[in-house]
Amino acid sequence: MLEIILSGLDAWLIAPFRWFESPEAGFFFGIFALALQSVAIGHALMSVMGRMQHSVMHKHHAEAERRSELAMQALQVQDKTAYLAQNRLAKDAYGHAMALGVGKFTASLCPAVGALAWLDLRFRGVPLELPVAIPGLGDSVFYPFYFIPSYILVRLCWGYAWRRYRRYRFLREASA
Repeated sequence: MLEIILSGLDAWLIAPFRWFESPEAGFFFGIFALALQSVAIGHALMSVMGRMQHSVMHKHHAEAERRSELAMQALQVQDKTAYLAQNRLAKDAYGHAMALGVGKFTASLCPAVGALAWLDLRFRGVPLELPVAIPGLGDSVFYPFYFIPSYILVRLCWGYAWRRYRRYRFLREASA
């Protein structure tokens, strides 16, 4: 099923790899474009998941805060049984909220996994020469050696730019 979907997207995904005459430049630009697309789609999926989970997440956070406050009240009156019971319920609510957060993060990584699967369909078994031999790697590597660091770098830059944008938007709205 994934192979059929990736085959359908092949023309779109391979296009940036062919924009340059030089195969090396095309490969590096294509890897960068694929990483950028993966991060952008992942961010969109994470936003959609956040919207879908908003009410449930809010419910679990409110429950955790309420149970934590009840546990502190039980601790003040030295009721150990009530404290342990409320603390356990607060931990359960925090656990549910954390699981929803992990689900959002996982949704943001799905496009990168799909990109790696597509790269595998296209570049499986194609060794890429390194300009300098790296001890332990030899003089050639495969596509993950370039895609994974590119994805991490693009994701870090995207996060920095997104935080700056949100701060700018907040300051602009606050001054209006």
